Amino acid sequence: MFKLNLKIALRNLWKNKGYAAINIGGLALGLTAFVLMLLYINHEENYDSWTPELKNVYQIRERHDFFTPDNKERWQDNTDSRMAALVRENIPQVVAATKVDQEWNWSNGLSVKVAHSEPILIKSIKDADSSFFHVFPHQFLLGSSQTALNTPKSIVLKESTALKLFGSTNVLGKTLKVVLWRDDPGQVLTVTGVVSEPKTPQTVGFSAIMRTGARDKDPDGINSKSFCQVYARTNGPIDTAMLNKTLQKIYLDHTKASFVKRKINFSDYYKDGKTPGLMALQLGDVHANPPLQISWKDKIKPVLGISIFLLLVSVINFVNLATAQSVQRAKEVGVKKVLGVYKRQLLSQFLMESALQSFVSLFLCVIMVEMVLPAFNQNFNVVLSFWHNPQIVPLLGQLFALFAIVTLCAGFYPAWILSNYNPISVLKGNYQNSLKGVALRNVLVVFQFVISITFIIAIGVMYSQTQFISNKDLGFDRGNLINIRSNYQEEFAERLRKIPGVRYVATTTQVMGNAFNMPGEIVFNDNQLAVNTVTVTMDALQALGVKVMQGRLFSKEYKQDTVNAVVLNESAARLIGKNPVGKTYDAKSDKKKHTFQIVGVIKDFHNEGFDKVVLPTVYKVTHLGGMSSTNNLIVRFESENNAEVLRKINDEWKRLYPDYPMSYVTMNDAFDNVLEDNKRFMNMIILFSIISVSLSLLGLFALSTFVAKRKTKEIAVRKVLGASNLQIINFLNKSFLVLVIVANLASWPIAYIIVKKWLDGFAYRIPMPVIPFLIATIASIIIAVLTVSIQARKAAVSDPVDALKYE
Repeated sequence: MFKLNLKIALRNLWKNKGYAAINIGGLALGLTAFVLMLLYINHEENYDSWTPELKNVYQIRERHDFFTPDNKERWQDNTDSRMAALVRENIPQVVAATKVDQEWNWSNGLSVKVAHSEPILIKSIKDADSSFFHVFPHQFLLGSSQTALNTPKSIVLKESTALKLFGSTNVLGKTLKVVLWRDDPGQVLTVTGVVSEPKTPQTVGFSAIMRTGARDKDPDGINSKSFCQVYARTNGPIDTAMLNKTLQKIYLDHTKASFVKRKINFSDYYKDGKTPGLMALQLGDVHANPPLQISWKDKIKPVLGISIFLLLVSVINFVNLATAQSVQRAKEVGVKKVLGVYKRQLLSQFLMESALQSFVSLFLCVIMVEMVLPAFNQNFNVVLSFWHNPQIVPLLGQLFALFAIVTLCAGFYPAWILSNYNPISVLKGNYQNSLKGVALRNVLVVFQFVISITFIIAIGVMYSQTQFISNKDLGFDRGNLINIRSNYQEEFAERLRKIPGVRYVATTTQVMGNAFNMPGEIVFNDNQLAVNTVTVTMDALQALGVKVMQGRLFSKEYKQDTVNAVVLNESAARLIGKNPVGKTYDAKSDKKKHTFQIVGVIKDFHNEGFDKVVLPTVYKVTHLGGMSSTNNLIVRFESENNAEVLRKINDEWKRLYPDYPMSYVTMNDAFDNVLEDNKRFMNMIILFSIISVSLSLLGLFALSTFVAKRKTKEIAVRKVLGASNLQIINFLNKSFLVLVIVANLASWPIAYIIVKKWLDGFAYRIPMPVIPFLIATIASIIIAVLTVSIQARKAAVSDPVDALKYE
């Protein structure tokens, strides 16, 4: 029976190869989008699963407002280094705790020099204490986890890093020089181990782990803090809720004791909703819960939803075409039933046909996945593979489950419809009038077009928002401006100013692509105001090309500018009043009160993207009232032709800092990077929209063909009675046009809700536009009418005699 069913299935698919191709191709496209999402989700879910021992490793997070983009408290993975000892000494289950440097996104890495070779920048070289490999059980190819970091000035390399630096993994005892920043004299470190790359992704990734000795001790001063990441390992499974309860109590006691020594009032410090806190997060949950960024789960939700919708559109096409084809299969079913074939045998036959098409679709899907993976990897900034996937066995299991689900979803209803035909009606020739499933097909066609129209609306709104952002006034001039990744040093700045073509050399903590916010409070007219404090050099605001709204910028002509003068942005000025220039306010630092005079107001400028509101900000040259060191060296050129100027800047850099290569980013590139995520998402929406619309039109094209065939005799009778070709075309178009209009009415509120939620993620956004909704409606109607009209015309021009000669 299986062999016979297979033969019938193959014969039927070959007989209707055009529609089979539409089914198989549509399913393959839908499956491809879904399998790509499956690969990505598996990759993200597999973080920190390379050894079962990691279940006992926890990241320690502290609640504070340092390093936050909005100066608000967050649970952060940058904690006071003292927390490692606090956890180790007060939690009996903790067998080891380690301190390791945080890796900053703006850094291009550390400079590494081997023997007489040129120095190169390598990312993810992290400084840690001696306990790092006691917490993280990496597999050592050379050396030992117990002794690798026992002595300072030692370094453990990843296998790939050893090959990159030395061309071999046999590197125990060899030395290399690591330079942390540009004028760092460097440290010679001895290689004491080589570890293999884990098979799954890791949160605490590294190219090398070094022990310079900087992480061995905590700051001596009671008012000093050193921030780093802290990880702890327990001796077995532990109740995280109870652990966090204990940690909170220990942290509160520690904080209150330190405040007493620092002569700080605990209640005054933790006011206005601020709360102290320390918690442990199991390592497996760290990647899905980043402290200051959107979780990958939240990022993937809209794309995953789109992938599911595409798969649904493919399945809908399958169901529509299969039930429409039932006209041709009715006599076959009737004869088989008369000959004694059971219903379950008919169900199995038609499900086999569905399974066969699903299998071919899945095969094509795997081929397409391999073809589009390079572009997908670039878009999502990951390295995924299908056949070389470390989780290939579970992946194949997931694909088999997907195959079974798609086969059942796409094939069961058509099989059930076909197997339920009444053989008496069929063999009498009355089956066309008793066909079921027309209402369902109409609903599915509407659903398809709802998805397609929603996509078209989303494209229009996203394009309008992207154009708005791209053309929005940033408040500063990003052209002819670069940011060298370096701290500011006057000697080097003076050398650069002498280069022809260089207009300004300055520094600030507030630069697009590397902003560092410093929260503070000022007192104006007895009112305490929360502001963001930015330290700048004298000509930093001129270098940025900011727009002056009132007063003036800092100038060397005014001696007070280096003592107590400040410039406010518009947001800060609104807190002061209408005309703030000339007014003064007070600020405290180390219990000393400092008075500052406002000399100017500048336009708010965007330095952190458009999803965040520009903070009320105070700019000052003076160090009074506290300051923050910068890692930005901004250089403005006189003109756009600056290749030769850049070469001269690099020559000056090499002359002063030969062991640390120079790296920089243009402000245009930094601006593009801010918009990168939105551009990628929009490109994906456009691609998926094209696929969705194409699938919907293919389904509509095939369905209109079957409808035309079903109505062949009716069309012939109408022509005999005098109906024109145009009237026949309008007659066939009418039913589909109603469906498309219904789809539009349904898609408008759905699209509005989805797009509004996306727009709400921007602090600066366009009002909801109407034009994309109108364009989507008009386009969908025109496309549907043209698609159906092609088939309707064929039916209209056919000879009615051919349809009626046997009647």
